[in-house]
Amino acid sequence: MTTAARRSCRLSAADWNLWTAAGPPTSVSPAETEHFQEAVAARTGMTAIDLACGTGAWTRQLADWGMTVTGYDFSDEALRQAETAGPCGRLSYALWDIVADPIPAELVPGTLDVVTCRYGLPYLEPGRLLTDVGRWLRPTGVFYALVRVGSEHGHNEAPEWQTDDSGPSDEAPLHLELTDAHLSDLGTGWARREVHQLSRCHRTLVLSGYGCTEPARAAIDTHRTGSSIPATRPIT
Repeated sequence: MTTAARRSCRLSAADWNLWTAAGPPTSVSPAETEHFQEAVAARTGMTAIDLACGTGAWTRQLADWGMTVTGYDFSDEALRQAETAGPCGRLSYALWDIVADPIPAELVPGTLDVVTCRYGLPYLEPGRLLTDVGRWLRPTGVFYALVRVGSEHGHNEAPEWQTDDSGPSDEAPLHLELTDAHLSDLGTGWARREVHQLSRCHRTLVLSGYGCTEPARAAIDTHRTGSSIPATRPIT
């Protein structure tokens, strides 16, 4: 699939309802949780939202770290599964078509500590979304995204840390990717910009300091070993 096709693909909520009902939910790996803690420093008392939360595995992980978190998705089937997975006083879910619907009134500028989005960026008009995210975050807030990365012709692969056969094996549009070149275009206007490589086809994007005048910075962990994440280096 070409980059243009990735950008123009638009699945309906009904499509995602069928996909969610057909297969087991995607799990969260210990490797990713360790990486997130190092990159974001999650702690009790933070306020977070999880965009394109699906069945809520990552949303629940954020709540387990003591955050007050809301998961947003436009698949009511995914949210139904998320809500039945286990109650938590710090956790809530809301139906929202992030691309087409108005921004919910509760997303007030400067009120969030963390915004996350796992696998959702290719579906969510990322350039526009990151402008909104920058406004929602506090000055010290952090944006974290997990994305699949492929070649210009498209290539899908399960995460190297994932040992089970979770989820349907269909190709795009249910597993959209970005290219490394497209990923490198994201994050303009943020003081901190880091890209970490979790596997050959998976990257994380970490942003903070939206609208700051300091130069953006980037880090790429090309050979992840253990829990080490390299120091940032300037973009050249």
